[in-house]
Amino acid sequence: MSSVKNRFFSLSPHCTLKYLEELYLYDIEADELYELSEEAFQFLVRCSRGEASEVKKEDEPFIEYCLSEDLIRSSDVPLKRKLKINPSPRPSLRYLELQITDRCNLRCRHCYLGEGHGRDLPFEKIKNILEEFEEIQGLRLLISGGEPFLHPYFWELNEILRDYEFRSILLSNGTLITEEIARRLKVHEVQLSLDGMKEGHESIRGKGTFERVLQAIDFLQEAGVKVSIATMIHRYNLKEFDKLASLIQSKGIEEWNVDAPCLAGRLEENMDLWVSPEEAGPYFQYGFGGGFHGSEKNTTCGAHLCAIIINGNVCKCGLFSEEPVGSIDEGLRNCWELIPRIGIRELACKCPQIDECRGGCRFRARYFGDIYQPDPFQCYARGVLKGGE
Repeated sequence: MSSVKNRFFSLSPHCTLKYLEELYLYDIEADELYELSEEAFQFLVRCSRGEASEVKKEDEPFIEYCLSEDLIRSSDVPLKRKLKINPSPRPSLRYLELQITDRCNLRCRHCYLGEGHGRDLPFEKIKNILEEFEEIQGLRLLISGGEPFLHPYFWELNEILRDYEFRSILLSNGTLITEEIARRLKVHEVQLSLDGMKEGHESIRGKGTFERVLQAIDFLQEAGVKVSIATMIHRYNLKEFDKLASLIQSKGIEEWNVDAPCLAGRLEENMDLWVSPEEAGPYFQYGFGGGFHGSEKNTTCGAHLCAIIINGNVCKCGLFSEEPVGSIDEGLRNCWELIPRIGIRELACKCPQIDECRGGCRFRARYFGDIYQPDPFQCYARGVLKGGE
């Protein structure tokens, strides 16, 4: 540490501080949270103000670790940075799905949104939402649609995303991503939908879409944009998962989210796609990496997530669009505090894995009984229920 004593320290440009239930340093690029002691947090606050701090011997291991992980940097001069550090609501709103448009260039047979009506969330409202999300210490903004590229002010939104201290993730079908578009993007990550190999994917998304998604992966990676993959389990991709897994791994993808579609929207008109919980369960094991929007240990899924839909209503998640708690015009914090939450111990589910799976998806659970029932897809995925039960 002698080489950096009497020098100034600052947070690395891709890192910030968050005041959630606990105090954290957040690496936005790596999507990693580091819990901090009050003393460490205040040390980093002083650093962000450009104040010199005496380095005590007991602080040296912490500083050395942060330097080695590029969480902080040292310099000869103070580097001031304005941070928005305010106590978050309890529980904290960490993950926000923002549906900016219901326009789409595809007509996917399983889409839970159903038919679009050419609606867009006004750009001024989007900017206000970004400000409010940062103010209440948000971590991840999930920009969805429809197909987000079709919002008339998408590129204006793209230009301002890096002005905010949270991670931006674009959810896209990938078919509109060209080499030029990939280079222009300023999001931290793009999650592409890949629902099987050519036959399986195109059976729900249309001819020609498979190769375009693969091309989009290459364009994005060449542009230095992280890519994650989302796959829905359906009747026509069950025999393709091994090949799909090999393809995804060959592309160097670090995160693969595998899930089953909910019976809503167009899927209700295309029941040939439906796979029962018993059949679908084993395929959940193919996914890997992050992507889980976790919850507190004593609550069911989504304790830190909500959604804003096209008309500006705020909901528990996009699937609960018919049950809004309010409008974004009333303020994001105010709406967040009205989101209904269910305690794990309120569920009819009593199996030993309840603290790990949190009972699964509440929307799916209601389809199979009511909102307090277990999600059978998770029961079969985790082996709690087996074929024939």
